[in-house]
Amino acid sequence: MTHLSYYVVLGCTACALLLSWAYYRHYQVSRPPIGVFNLMDIVLMMVFIILVPLLYLILPIWLAAVLLLLIALSILYFMWEPVLHARWAIWLAALGLLAIDSAAAFLFGTSQNAFFAINNLVLLLIVVGATNLWAQSGMKARDAALLGVFLALYDFIATSRLPLMGDLLTRLAGLPLAPLVAWSSEHTLWGIGLGDLLLAAVFPLVMHKAFGRPAGLVALLLAFAAIGTLLALPLQGFFPAMVILGPLMVLQYLYWKSRRGQERTMWQYLREEPMEPTKQSLTSRQEAL
Repeated sequence: MTHLSYYVVLGCTACALLLSWAYYRHYQVSRPPIGVFNLMDIVLMMVFIILVPLLYLILPIWLAAVLLLLIALSILYFMWEPVLHARWAIWLAALGLLAIDSAAAFLFGTSQNAFFAINNLVLLLIVVGATNLWAQSGMKARDAALLGVFLALYDFIATSRLPLMGDLLTRLAGLPLAPLVAWSSEHTLWGIGLGDLLLAAVFPLVMHKAFGRPAGLVALLLAFAAIGTLLALPLQGFFPAMVILGPLMVLQYLYWKSRRGQERTMWQYLREEPMEPTKQSLTSRQEAL
């Protein structure tokens, strides 16, 4: 019997993938703070992925909470900037979401569905912001595939062979912005880690940029199918989803590379597939004229 929580978490996964895709097609992130992605940036990301969990385990819990809030605030600010435009509205939206998430953790506790409903929403927006910061900063499909391979190996070791990921999620589970999209029903908690959702959502964007819309849509559907299948399996404890997602990313990259050849740059992608303007951006453009 499939629990309600399965459908809630799967629905959140679908929302993360589709919202990231829609944002990518309609909004251009202003002044990405990470510059243009290259292979060295991917190497640095791998180093951070190894060190940051250890940092969260070592830091006092209040400092870990502050660090989570600051990272989330930065991502939400850049995510809202091209949508809301007015600086006061951007700060209000970003700070308001973090305040509501923190209040929900305090009022309901971090193991209740009332908290999960709010926290899931904030995490979905963080996924939209982070994936578009990466993709619009020029992350290559090749580099995303390499990151997927690394994370598959890292997750297998850190989750299946070592208690690192389990200890990390347990420690952060009591904080606002707990990095787990989750829902509880019939005394069972279902969830997917924020890191897994980030990689699942960013890969369709970079594949779209690199090899065209069909490649992006195939990547989106495969990510959704893989996560849905993993959630449905009767697995015990934490399962490293990147063990499945990572090889899928590599196989897709190799297939489309053999068919399409050289990846498109972000400039080539925007020239061939201009962003689809929103009603708000069209209105602003008309007012400017």
